[in-house]
Amino acid sequence: MHGLNVILANRSHVMVLRTLYEAAEPLTGRAVERRCGLSNRTVMNALDTLVEARAVDREEAGRAYHFRLNRNHYLVARALKPAFEAEDAFWLDVAKLVRRVVRPHPLAAVATGPLARDETDYGGRLLLAMLFSTGRNRIRAMPSISRLAETVRDRYAMILEPSLLDTNTMDRQEYIPLWRRIEREGILLFGTLP
Repeated sequence: MHGLNVILANRSHVMVLRTLYEAAEPLTGRAVERRCGLSNRTVMNALDTLVEARAVDREEAGRAYHFRLNRNHYLVARALKPAFEAEDAFWLDVAKLVRRVVRPHPLAAVATGPLARDETDYGGRLLLAMLFSTGRNRIRAMPSISRLAETVRDRYAMILEPSLLDTNTMDRQEYIPLWRRIEREGILLFGTLP
């Protein structure tokens, strides 16, 4: 059985499946289209293929169809659900990793960049800004940042791009663009920011 070949045949299938996985109620094709940000034709082709594979249920509702993820489908239950749950828990896992590896502990860690914005083309990079209580703690953390980079590469197949800040230097002019990016798109992994 190679059912995943059909279900995961292309990126649009994954986006439609993820959208239906996250939906609390059945969705129309137009609602799936809006949530995915894909064209109507692409969404409808994906839905037709996924309905044929029985990974998605289609119900008539007047003149429209409603679509729902078939959570009883073997591959949905055994492969996709755990994959989407792992995807949902990604930032929590990153936060735990930073807390476990970085010494001394930062006051806060924030993810930024294309991955934090949930862009498909994130370039395999994980941008993390870490705030330390003092410059000395920031410098003392450097060896553990190297270990963190190795672990991120092995665990997530990503390149870590860290920004290390401390409360004494965070007001410097050179860090203003970083703070703006953090305010705009940052995902606070733990701690509090001043």
